[in-house]
Amino acid sequence: MEVIKILGQSNPEATINTMLYTVPIDKGAVISYLNICNLDFYDAFVFVSVIRGHLPESGVENKCYIEYNMMVYAHSSSQRMKGVTLAQGDTVIIYATTDHISFNLFGSEFDQTFDYDETYDYGYGYPI
Repeated sequence: MEVIKILGQSNPEATINTMLYTVPIDKGAVISYLNICNLDFYDAFVFVSVIRGHLPESGVENKCYIEYNMMVYAHSSSQRMKGVTLAQGDTVIIYATTDHISFNLFGSEFDQTFDYDETYDYGYGYPI
């Protein structure tokens, strides 16, 4: 079953990688959009990445960034990540240069099940 909802909301501390949303076990997700709003009087920069699992202590790998050093002007907002699909365990990580940035992630979650077919060999070379 598909459920349309707010997937995550955060006003993270400045300069700290923060987990905004992790796809639950046995679920998948489709991102409608990520809204990024700068509540400050000054321009700010944000970073958005998608990783498998939890954030490693070493930080986010370069290959995982969707937005890198994107400017969000003072008192303005921007929408990103339209149509991104995520599997169970995928995590959206956010980072901002000021603590006056709010992130709102909208989309839908759906059941992600594995249909087991008893007649298929699953790479073993013979039916199970």
